[in-house]
Amino acid sequence: MTRRAVIFDMGNVLIDWDPHEAYRQHLPDAGDRVAFLSRFFPKMYNAVHDDPRSMSACLAPLKAEHPEMRHLIEVYELEWHRFLGGPMPESIEILDALHGKGVPLYGLTNWPHQVWPPHRIEGVGNPDAYGFLGKFSDIVVSGQVRMRKPDAEIYAHALEKFGLRSDEAVFVDDLPENVAAANELGVHGIQFTNADALRRELEDLGLL
Repeated sequence: MTRRAVIFDMGNVLIDWDPHEAYRQHLPDAGDRVAFLSRFFPKMYNAVHDDPRSMSACLAPLKAEHPEMRHLIEVYELEWHRFLGGPMPESIEILDALHGKGVPLYGLTNWPHQVWPPHRIEGVGNPDAYGFLGKFSDIVVSGQVRMRKPDAEIYAHALEKFGLRSDEAVFVDDLPENVAAANELGVHGIQFTNADALRRELEDLGLL
């Protein structure tokens, strides 16, 4: 079966995403950032991901448990824009090329529902920076469906929602475990390392 549609992850495939950058001004020492993020980032992510409440409500127990870290935990809640470095230009060029060829485009991202869709800071940067999201026929956001990669259920949900068979789809993600999970279901997974390598793989599949 010909691969006819491409499903994209967002973070570090199409959108630059860097927790270390978000905390740079709060924790200038790289070792301090690594220590904090290693300990607290999974806790913050898990606290907000599957919860329909606001980030503030979701993170309240964690802040109460670790009052000495309250100001740093609140960065996740109040300064989410600092996690985002904006669209990745070379990847967006590939997205545009696929769209120009009429290839159906879909998204599958692990992203908290409270901060989806991404947006620029008011008055800073290109007001149309995330306009490329309009090229997608549909996007499954993990925080909205309360599932997440690499669990098989979110891939099955996405394929059903997109009206695709697994043997029709290509999936691009930066994390090897997410790519492996897609491959297990018969989707053609591509681990994103750089735009040039992705372009070559899509050309080999006849999509570019």
